[in-house]
Amino acid sequence: MLIVRRRSGRELSRIQQEMEELFRSMVVGSPSLARTSFGRWRPRVEVYESDGALVVTAEVAGICEQDLSVVVDDSVLRISGVRPNPAKDHKRTYYEMGIPYGPFEAEVFLPFTVVLDAVEAIYDNGFLRVTLPRPQATRIVPRATTASTSKQER
Repeated sequence: MLIVRRRSGRELSRIQQEMEELFRSMVVGSPSLARTSFGRWRPRVEVYESDGALVVTAEVAGICEQDLSVVVDDSVLRISGVRPNPAKDHKRTYYEMGIPYGPFEAEVFLPFTVVLDAVEAIYDNGFLRVTLPRPQATRIVPRATTASTSKQER
């Protein structure tokens, strides 16, 4: 399950828009291009755990790698950037419009702490894959105290 972090009271309208977008996509059968209240669109995202790491894959085709921003803040991964509109200077009449342009942002709640120095982001063929490794478990070996040692000697 993907959990998006909510911050302020103005998020209520964002939740409503996302629910309407979800409903439209189920009824019509295609994803909506509705933007959030902040004028940003949200790319499709997959989140799963594999080999001791959380892997987040975002579908962000048509974006230069240097225009992507990946930030891990507290327990949230934030992926953002801008997909430039190639036709912003040309007048066009669309018969079907299915590619969102402009600023985008996806926030993903991290269900566990991650090793920040080992986070890896790879952008390949329109997909951004962020691997967030889980810290290695440390084994704690209890030491025998003198009270428990004297009981064992008897």
